[in-house]
Amino acid sequence: MSGGVLVLHAWWGLNDDVRAYAERLRREGYVTETPDLYRGHVATTIADAEKLAKGLDGARATTDVDAALTKLAGQADQVAVLGWSLGASYGWELAQARRAGVRGLVLYYPGMDDIYADTSLPTLVHFADHDEFESLADARRAELVASRGPTAQFYLYPNTKHWFDEPSRPEYDKAASELAWQRTAAFLDTHLRR
Repeated sequence: MSGGVLVLHAWWGLNDDVRAYAERLRREGYVTETPDLYRGHVATTIADAEKLAKGLDGARATTDVDAALTKLAGQADQVAVLGWSLGASYGWELAQARRAGVRGLVLYYPGMDDIYADTSLPTLVHFADHDEFESLADARRAELVASRGPTAQFYLYPNTKHWFDEPSRPEYDKAASELAWQRTAAFLDTHLRR
């Protein structure tokens, strides 16, 4: 069996950006699962995304994520969780609840509520330095907390905004996104040992 990555979407839903990222992981030899927390709904505007996120049944979403991890664990001998923003929140929650089943965690611009009761799990965090949802001071605080873990990596991407890794967004930054991908690929290779 090969390594597996549970890919958790941002508040936009399971859109083409997430599907393309999962496909890129598959081309690298990973098995992926991409649960659709909104069950077919995809937002293209911030207002619509806010409505979807506020209407999300947290217990059901947690159950969906857990079921996807269970399915993935049956297909891969080692699993990591990767999520953007909203997906990072669910990824962090799942990783903490099922530490034995998860070998690594990759978070793209997570909310500060997600940072970090325990960083003993190998964790890679990508932050934008001009994030309208999380201040630079909050990101620096997260960096300090993450640095306490022996296997935590924290990267702040200069001149980027929230959603810098999502090609369909105007905030997309190709250079930062590619650098984040390279770091993520190296992290997954190290911790999943394909």
